[in-house]
Amino acid sequence: MGVPFTRPVVPYAPHPGRRRLSGLVVLALALLAAIPLPAQADDAGGWLAAIAESPLGEPVAVTSTVHGGVVEGAVYARLPYSFERVSRDLEALSAWCEITFLHINIKSCIYREGAEPLLRLYVGRARYEQAEFAEPVELVRRSTQGGEDWLLIELAGDRGPYGTRDYSIVVHVVPHDSGTLVNLEYSLRFGVIARLAALVYLATGGRERVGFTVLGYENGEPQYVGGLEGMIERTVMRFYLALQAWLDIRDRPVQEPLQARLERWFDLTDEYPRQLRELDRETYLEQKQREYANQQRLQDAPPPRRRILPLD
Repeated sequence: MGVPFTRPVVPYAPHPGRRRLSGLVVLALALLAAIPLPAQADDAGGWLAAIAESPLGEPVAVTSTVHGGVVEGAVYARLPYSFERVSRDLEALSAWCEITFLHINIKSCIYREGAEPLLRLYVGRARYEQAEFAEPVELVRRSTQGGEDWLLIELAGDRGPYGTRDYSIVVHVVPHDSGTLVNLEYSLRFGVIARLAALVYLATGGRERVGFTVLGYENGEPQYVGGLEGMIERTVMRFYLALQAWLDIRDRPVQEPLQARLERWFDLTDEYPRQLRELDRETYLEQKQREYANQQRLQDAPPPRRRILPLD
């Protein structure tokens, strides 16, 4: 399976005057989504081929596509953790709040178990923001399947801000030697309002931002994909690195696991400053601690009333 690859992009700090128009919509367009894939262990051959061709210098490959109104992104990676451990740890709904919260634009995440297991993400700008002022995106765990040699988890949402819809996150893992192969995919569909907002962003604050796919070389320097593809690649990579950071810290005997996860996520993303650096380390850690306090308050509150956002 031939796929393009990407590198993380420089973090986006929206101009105050267009923050709502660009920052939130852009993240909404690039946020959580993936195309459901059949859970077949023989998919691993394509994943390994993608990883082998990746220019990232790590066992990680990133790809993206844009067709019609759908934006798609995917990460293929090899992790040094056993399949048994990874599959066990990822089945808990609470784990996904701990993972997604590490993302710089997720202001809070709450989960509700029950007949309709639900994640409610609060999406905002890179700088500190209370969840009440962020945009909610609700994802329902519609399927969790497992077997001796594969695990497939799907989270899906009907709609989000500015007429975006059909959100999906699919995580597919299979064993490989003594470790695990991971395929993390995201996709969503956007309408007229979101498309126009994205075009404004890509012509202004996002004009110089790039993804990880190398389109060619100029004077020996790699030329990376931009536009919507670059946008989805940055977001996909941030979420994958959140997953890796969470797993890296999962079994370590640390006194402050949240702080350790935050530090690990920052270190992983900062390996790609051209694509992903948006805040300095001290600012990220300080504001995430504040946002986590908000998240705990929301998690302990009564279940939120579901917000119905209009489609365009």
